[in-house]
Amino acid sequence: MSLKDILIESFSSATSKFPRKKAIIFESTPNFTDNTYWFFKYLAENTDVPKKYKLVWLLKTHDGFRDKLCGVKIKSITKNPTNLKEKFDFTYYSLFAKFIVDCNNYVYKKNYQQKRVFLGHGMPLKIVKDYDLIKGEVDMNMITTYNFNSHFYDIGDTDENMRNFGYCRTDILAENAGKRKNRDKTYIVWMPTYRQHFSASELKIENRFPLGLPVIKSHDNMREINDYLKEKNTILYIRPHPAQDVSVMHIDEMSNIVIADNAFLDSKGMQLYEFLTKTDALITDYSSVYYDYLMIERPIALAIEDLDDFKAKWPMYFDDFKANYKCPYLYTVEDLKKFIKDVAEDNDEYEEKRLKAKNRFYDYTDGKTCERIYKFMVNEYGL
Repeated sequence: MSLKDILIESFSSATSKFPRKKAIIFESTPNFTDNTYWFFKYLAENTDVPKKYKLVWLLKTHDGFRDKLCGVKIKSITKNPTNLKEKFDFTYYSLFAKFIVDCNNYVYKKNYQQKRVFLGHGMPLKIVKDYDLIKGEVDMNMITTYNFNSHFYDIGDTDENMRNFGYCRTDILAENAGKRKNRDKTYIVWMPTYRQHFSASELKIENRFPLGLPVIKSHDNMREINDYLKEKNTILYIRPHPAQDVSVMHIDEMSNIVIADNAFLDSKGMQLYEFLTKTDALITDYSSVYYDYLMIERPIALAIEDLDDFKAKWPMYFDDFKANYKCPYLYTVEDLKKFIKDVAEDNDEYEEKRLKAKNRFYDYTDGKTCERIYKFMVNEYGL
């Protein structure tokens, strides 16, 4: 054990002698989103937790401080305090909060008495083990199925802390499963994973796509796709990955191609997964959103022409990718146009295969993840 580990353990042992306060730290990236937001929303609307606990949101920056969320009072603090009051708040709640609920930008326990519930940030399709290995000690690690046990054993999880309760953000997808009703247009969302991480040089692969996207290789291609979307009365939303270096992307927003970034969602007053319920199909690649979107039972296509590049950088969970992800694969503009046509005309030849995949990759498909987590925390941790 290193000197640093010894000091941390000694400090944790000392602080654990103090009683915990009735406070819960919440974290998400971006702030107030993802699995943590949906669990918080469930607590706010269905339980007496807001009356019993101080609800504290830990933000990466000062942007977006607020004192209410989902109609209940919260306290915003920052991981990067700039004055004495902020430093006190960060230290106090980090040390004495009874619970930590995080899902992306890890919030480490400061003493043994705290309970940390890690809601997850995506089931393994590609494996970024260096990131997973720094997760730290968690009392509950949320997964969607025990079929993925081998991956989580590899990153230090155990049968004691894994819970196959599912992902909170998919509850809203399960509630809206099936084709959209009474639609006036068709909406397809394209959610590529990052190829070039905006801050970590080691998480980059060579950008061989002139516009930053596979399939669409030129502005002429983009105009061709836009014209075809118009013909099919379809809107294509392109949603860059939050970690993507968007400076390498040169996507034109056109009449039927819309950039659905965080600013777009904010302008609509919607969470990402709320927005997904308004779409009719998904295009992605190596992103865990593939698993999530299975829950809404709508068409999925994968744009994987750089699969070999990806596999050279990050292992895939399944070596035989195509044997495990049954859906249309997009390599060319014509492939993309065919997928657009099929979605617009409700031609869905992969429906049965997706339903089998959903039941394979989820132990629960009832849309009650938040309820399961809450009841477990009440019964096991005295929430």
